[in-house]
Amino acid sequence: DRSEKDILSGLPANLFTLLLKHRPDVDKDALGFFDLQLSGHTHKGQIFPFNLFMMLLFDPIAGYRGLAKGSALYVSRGAGTTCTPVRFLSRPELTIVELVADKIYE
Repeated sequence: DRSEKDILSGLPANLFTLLLKHRPDVDKDALGFFDLQLSGHTHKGQIFPFNLFMMLLFDPIAGYRGLAKGSALYVSRGAGTTCTPVRFLSRPELTIVELVADKIYE
């Protein structure tokens, strides 16, 4: 079983690397080997007391966070619900990520 660092370090370092990962767990060893990690899973806590539990497990539970070594994380609240068809105190979110190159890669 290969680690994230092993997989990501094999990619070209001069290209933008987007990491899609359901849970917003950040592999500290992989920092610097990806530019942006997009995650979900948390539903921004959604319902008390689950929101408190999510805040203990994940930081952030929603939104953008700059990370070390030039990496970043964005956690979406999501458009759906948890196991019950209820969404309370966490509006659904459809995120549009627009990637714009600041230089041309050859």
